[in-house]
Amino acid sequence: MKKMMVALLAGAMLTLTAGLASAVSITYEKSILGNEFRSIYDGQVGFQTETFENATVGQVAPAITGLLWNWDINATIKQGDQSQNAAPFGVSADDATKYISVPNPNQSGTSTVTNLGADYNYFGLWWGSKDSYNSLSFFNDNVLVYSVTGNALPTPSLANGNQGAPSDNLFVNFRDFGVFDSFAMTSGNYAFEVDNITVGNVVPEPGTMMLLGIGLGGLAIFGKRRMNKEA
Repeated sequence: MKKMMVALLAGAMLTLTAGLASAVSITYEKSILGNEFRSIYDGQVGFQTETFENATVGQVAPAITGLLWNWDINATIKQGDQSQNAAPFGVSADDATKYISVPNPNQSGTSTVTNLGADYNYFGLWWGSKDSYNSLSFFNDNVLVYSVTGNALPTPSLANGNQGAPSDNLFVNFRDFGVFDSFAMTSGNYAFEVDNITVGNVVPEPGTMMLLGIGLGGLAIFGKRRMNKEA
């Protein structure tokens, strides 16, 4: 009976931790600065936000200067709407600030930030006119952790690249998919445009930590009782 109880507790703990690792959270909360959408963690200690404002319009990766991280290829600094690009739509108008667009110069491609300088568990971005052929991928030590396409986002409508629709111009927050130290933007056509990318580490919710603590405490109690009786 005791062995069964210990096994059940251990199984419950494995289920809980597996659930914590696999339950990806995608949400759309945001802060607003003028017409721009930004992360609710923007400006907080331990979080970094790339606004692209220190780069020069027209610069192409890898020769983009003034950014927090190095982008390898297939990315260009943009501002405003152009023939193959559309600035993310904000509160009531297009983003008037600089943003980054993938791909360049080809019609399709991937741009990767290979070194964020640390491991993070939160990623947020202002995703403009999301398309089904836009995708994000996250890596840790060059191993794929998680990937998502524009169509996979649980929004009211499928991604259709609408440049002025609120459902296609969102601030998207990714949590609870593990830790990552690099990410990649891929687009199968023109284009994948984003602004105000934020990375950082979010502390688990108190309820989640409480459940984890209860499970660990139960295992500890059973282990102690068993040791006392064996002694």
